[in-house]
Amino acid sequence: MSSRLNLVRTLLSQSSSSEDRGSGGTSAEASADTGFQTRTPETTPNSQRKIIGRGQQAGSVPTIGTSGLDSSESDNQASVVSSNVGPTLSGRGRAQFIQGLLKQPLESGRSVPTVADDSASTISSAPAVSILGAGRGRFMQQLMNTRADEPSVSDESKTQLTEQMSQITIAETVQTVEREPVKRMGTKGTPVQLMTNYIRIACDPDRGLYEYEVRFNPEVDSKVARSKYINQHREVIGNAKTFDGVKLFLPKKLPNVETILQSENEVDGHTVTIRLMYKRKQRMSENIQFYNILFQRIMKVLKMIEMGRKNFDPSAPKLIPQHRLEIWPGYVSAVDEYEGGLMLNLDVSHRVLLQTTVLDHIRTIAKSNPSDWKNLVTKSLLGAVILTRYNNKTYRIDDIIFDQNPTMTFMSSNRQQQISYVEYYKQQYNITIHDLKQPLLIHRKERRIAGQDKPQELMMCLIPEISYLTGLTDEMRNDFKVMRDIAAFTRVSPNQRLNSMRQFCYNVNQNKEAREILEVWGLKLDMEPLVMKGRAFEEEKVIFGNAQVGVGKAGDFNRAVTSSNMLSAIPIRKWLLVHTNKDMKIAKSFMDCVQRSCRPMGIEVDTPAIEVLPTDKTELYVQLLRTKIRQDTQIVVIICPTSRDDRYAAIKRICCSEIPVPSQVINARTLANEAKNRAIVQKILLQMNCKLGGTLWSIKIPFQNVMIAGIDTYHDPKQKSNSVSAFVASLNGEYTRWYSRACIQSKKEEFMNGLCASLEKSLRAYEKLNGVLPQKIIIFR
Repeated sequence: MSSRLNLVRTLLSQSSSSEDRGSGGTSAEASADTGFQTRTPETTPNSQRKIIGRGQQAGSVPTIGTSGLDSSESDNQASVVSSNVGPTLSGRGRAQFIQGLLKQPLESGRSVPTVADDSASTISSAPAVSILGAGRGRFMQQLMNTRADEPSVSDESKTQLTEQMSQITIAETVQTVEREPVKRMGTKGTPVQLMTNYIRIACDPDRGLYEYEVRFNPEVDSKVARSKYINQHREVIGNAKTFDGVKLFLPKKLPNVETILQSENEVDGHTVTIRLMYKRKQRMSENIQFYNILFQRIMKVLKMIEMGRKNFDPSAPKLIPQHRLEIWPGYVSAVDEYEGGLMLNLDVSHRVLLQTTVLDHIRTIAKSNPSDWKNLVTKSLLGAVILTRYNNKTYRIDDIIFDQNPTMTFMSSNRQQQISYVEYYKQQYNITIHDLKQPLLIHRKERRIAGQDKPQELMMCLIPEISYLTGLTDEMRNDFKVMRDIAAFTRVSPNQRLNSMRQFCYNVNQNKEAREILEVWGLKLDMEPLVMKGRAFEEEKVIFGNAQVGVGKAGDFNRAVTSSNMLSAIPIRKWLLVHTNKDMKIAKSFMDCVQRSCRPMGIEVDTPAIEVLPTDKTELYVQLLRTKIRQDTQIVVIICPTSRDDRYAAIKRICCSEIPVPSQVINARTLANEAKNRAIVQKILLQMNCKLGGTLWSIKIPFQNVMIAGIDTYHDPKQKSNSVSAFVASLNGEYTRWYSRACIQSKKEEFMNGLCASLEKSLRAYEKLNGVLPQKIIIFR
């Protein structure tokens, strides 16, 4: 770089020196020294110098002109270089070199040296040297010529421009234009009017969510102090607001773009100036979370109890006294923006609660299993959700401490004294704890503290005697009578669902506090769910092995499934039937029913190999399966006298992992009712055929070579570290054959890792069966 710089400076010096000497030097000599073809055009002292590079595009650079010096000022005065500075151009090679050359005299104040005699020479009259070429230089010259032709800006124009710039505010001037959504309407089927479970939320056009940036002078670091200063000006900003310490959101726009407020520091009495600077009015789609928070507030105003993501009404329970159960009605809600604007998605939900306490549950287990009751209690309660009726809150059981009891003490909230749990509940809720030897239930939760990166873990101790179980036990789920009585309340018709939604809308609009939560933000909930146009398709035909059956308007074809031949039936020749000695009669009845039902369904079933166990001990099932399952065994059917998770898990571990074979586990109680045996056995035969690779039925699919995949994840609350991801994908065009895979996901492992591996394996299986890969993949999540 230094050699090129010296070269150009020498060139300029020779040019100016030759002009001083008159005929002492020519441009040809300079050309011989530099390798450039040079010309000496007749130009004014301040003309621009052309610099052309090798490229095909070029720009112009400022003129390296000179200004005359009076010879009387100094005999040896250095020459002065001036330039009309153009736009800053950055580049590489010559462009960067010339740009640096032009900047150096201006930034460092150094002049370009000239070769002159002892007398002071005035170089302002020296003609500029024109260096011609092609590329970047020509482009830069054209640019500078254009700038040189522009008229100079007067002082008056500069003043006007400054005034205009000072009037520009920080508010955004670019308005986002929201386009109308594209609506595509179907043409097939019959048009029908549909009642949806969406309720429109009307929005006042003069209201919304207005964003302001808040600045404090002097700076206030504490978020709590910032909020305190903001709250001192409710007469200006109103009562409704949301403030995160930097951004302030208001339901209305303030009169001025910038609002100045004054607050007083309570510590030193100094004035704190608050500047509210208007940014913009946010779109509805940007504030979906905020609208959902508003409806959570409304749920609390309506005195509903939040459990998970749902809210339930404890004031209107449905009692099932014969099973010591009660059902709370409730809703699951979500706000989002759709084609018609902001809407509330509302659906009916129910929560089943037991009228028995956790202590009752512990005593029942301890009475039936006195030797191992602690382990059984831990397994049954870990991860369970309980309700404390004294405050109507729910907690998850994370641990059970058997070596502590309610007489243990803890530091009170004011940290003034130690207090026992018995004393605490008596003072706070007027509740008397009777069993002083019961264990304590542990609930852990995390709380974030300002200034700390990691959240603080808090441990809460709960008393089993005043804690109630929620949900259903496995025994209840397997009890037909219990499930039937529960379904009488939880299985609602469309009209009942509609009436429940209307009741919610009525409660919100009639409750003054709930209504004001919406009105202050310019919102109003409609009284009726949204009605829209839909289309009813033609009746679908279900294809069986020997017939095509219409499903009717109700879409019910259960009778046709058991009375028609299966589409693809696998003959069952070699299979194993296992039962206990006391279930001999039930097993014989099952076999008789299988022989009567199999032929109408189009499946051939031979007599199985029967194994009888003396008792229902789990280890007996495991030993028998390990010894009796053979290479040609198609399926194993096991009739168990009761439902037990440990036994079921042991059987499936043998049949799914250790000795892979299809298996069917049947609870003997489901076969006890002989009047319903035929229907139950028919459904069992359907399951057995599917597990062997058979096909029950199909429908006409309007597209080909498309894979349909499904994904789900199971999180066990008792094992927080791992979860199980399940993946299924169709393999054939009739969607009757499927690939399935499950994988364990650690807590910190990326979910996509298991998904990618599962999808890759399913694609290989699809290609192996069909010879080609699918053209499209539809994934349901």
